[in-house]
Amino acid sequence: MTQDRKTYLILIVILGVTIFNLYNMRQIKTDVDEFNQKIDSIQSDIDSIAVANEELDSKIESLHSEIELIDGDINRVQNNIYTIRKNTDEQVNSVDAFTFSELQEFFTKRYDSILKAASSKTGN
Repeated sequence: MTQDRKTYLILIVILGVTIFNLYNMRQIKTDVDEFNQKIDSIQSDIDSIAVANEELDSKIESLHSEIELIDGDINRVQNNIYTIRKNTDEQVNSVDAFTFSELQEFFTKRYDSILKAASSKTGN
């Protein structure tokens, strides 16, 4: 009888383990559904982030084109500054070659034109 008792005991343990596993498997199925819902919500977050990323990419492109336009303006201003500096240097160097009478004539014309412009603005 001890053999029969051992056999019944083993069968009861096996049956208990089987019932326990079936109960746990039902919980796992429920957890899978919950995970699927979480996956769906994460996917919707990913989709909204992708849309926001596309908007930011378009803003980056427009800012990049504006930067290129501003860079072109800066280059033109730098070229103008270089040209003005070059012309000024040439004029300063040419003043060194003037004689006294040429210098007097230069400054007379310069300041006469300034005085005429100032008097026409004031109405005198």
